[in-house]
Amino acid sequence: MRILGLPIETPQATAARLLSDVAAIARLARSAPARLDRLLELGEEMTEIARSVLTIAERLDARLDTVMALGERLDQRAGELIDLGVAMRDLGQRVDARGAEIVERANRVTETGAELIAVLPAFERAVEMATPLEGAIDRFGRLVDLLPGGAAARRRSEQAAESAATTQRQAEEAAAAARER
Repeated sequence: MRILGLPIETPQATAARLLSDVAAIARLARSAPARLDRLLELGEEMTEIARSVLTIAERLDARLDTVMALGERLDQRAGELIDLGVAMRDLGQRVDARGAEIVERANRVTETGAELIAVLPAFERAVEMATPLEGAIDRFGRLVDLLPGGAAARRRSEQAAESAATTQRQAEEAAAAARER
């Protein structure tokens, strides 16, 4: 019904709506404790899950600290390996240079050996020619010894050489003793 264009409800409709609302409130009041209990259970489950997540997060944090320490050690080792690689490369270059030097010297030895092989037949011929003259050379040496100053000069030079050798040996022994101290 409408009065002056405003909708007005009848008292019976209002009472029916009121009873319907009260019935809904009663139904809600009956189901509210079960729903509240369920909400509390869900809250407790959420709390347990949160505690589990926190425990896992703490373990992950501890493991992350371990991983970070391991990463720092690996970084340090990597730096050491790089330094070692540089040192090995330098050593390899020195070995390579030394090897080239050895090859060069070996080539020179080969050349010298070839020259000696070429000269060897001439040297053998010279030795063959000098062999019959050995006796004459010995006799000539004895004749020189008989000349005035011949043998005496030789003895003086031998004594001077022996004195120099003794002095050198004493100096070497003193140097060795000084190194041992």
